[in-house]
Amino acid sequence: MRRKGNVRLIDIAREVGCTVNTVSRALRNKDDISEKTKKKVREVANRLGYIPNSIASSLRSGLSYTVAIIFENLINPYYMIMTDKLHRRLEELGYATLIFAVHDYTFKSEALSPIISRKVDGLITFLEPTEETIALCAKNNIASLLLGRKNTKLRIDSIATDDYSGGFKAGELLIARGVKNVGYIGAPEAIECSVRRQRGLRDAFLKHGLPYDEDNVRYMNGNDLKKEIEALLENGANGIFFFNDVMAYEGIRYLNSKNIRIPEDIKIVGYDDIAHDFPVPISLATVSSDKDRIVNTAVDILYKKMRGLDCKNDIKIIDFDVNIKEGSTV
Repeated sequence: MRRKGNVRLIDIAREVGCTVNTVSRALRNKDDISEKTKKKVREVANRLGYIPNSIASSLRSGLSYTVAIIFENLINPYYMIMTDKLHRRLEELGYATLIFAVHDYTFKSEALSPIISRKVDGLITFLEPTEETIALCAKNNIASLLLGRKNTKLRIDSIATDDYSGGFKAGELLIARGVKNVGYIGAPEAIECSVRRQRGLRDAFLKHGLPYDEDNVRYMNGNDLKKEIEALLENGANGIFFFNDVMAYEGIRYLNSKNIRIPEDIKIVGYDDIAHDFPVPISLATVSSDKDRIVNTAVDILYKKMRGLDCKNDIKIIDFDVNIKEGSTV
């Protein structure tokens, strides 16, 4: 039974005095329909409150004009900032977005079922997908792109920041501020970008002939952040480079609760520069990048894949330059 108030093409056709096919073609701006008829059809459609059936359109064209965005943490401001930018850019191209939260550090194939069922044309994931996930996307004609992370072993387009350079520049800043015993708190070691940031930090200290204690490298494999910070404090660390700003802010709150002064007693550097787009009352030293340029590049690559405009169909891996933004935490 049709829901009351659901305007159909036949309702418009009756008012205009033409066929349903003419209405359909007029609304799709087909050349064989006169401008006069198109104008009349649009006026009636607007007056009646007609809303196109996107599912029916998808069945006709084979395209849903929808892109899925996948990340693991709904409360991380970085993902919200990037998703907002992605949504705005995709909307300009006529695409809607669907958000999927996957509570894992990797994008496994089990999480793909609800995405496939919605017939999306493409997906952008902030989580490293498994090889099986990539294969399933290809099998279902879903163009895919990895954003913010990079894994050269995977057959997927990747747009990320230069993690090694970010870690190195964070190290240089900490060294310039007098840090002699540095610690790193990162995402799990299985996440390549976490390892690259740590290696950049390490090489900065080694370049300056300073000691680098591997015991101060703490990867968050389901561990408690407070315990990792305590381990670094017990080992005499007077500087910490965090994998991202969210970890850094949480670390600052814990250190403040222990009356440890920042930056007098310990210096802190984060990664992502959330404060550039989101008001934060702490001036955090952080690794910054051009988020708009990253998003535009990612969407352009995905769009070409979705529309079949990428003739070479090769895998693109692009690293964007990063800069250090100094703050009151160093």
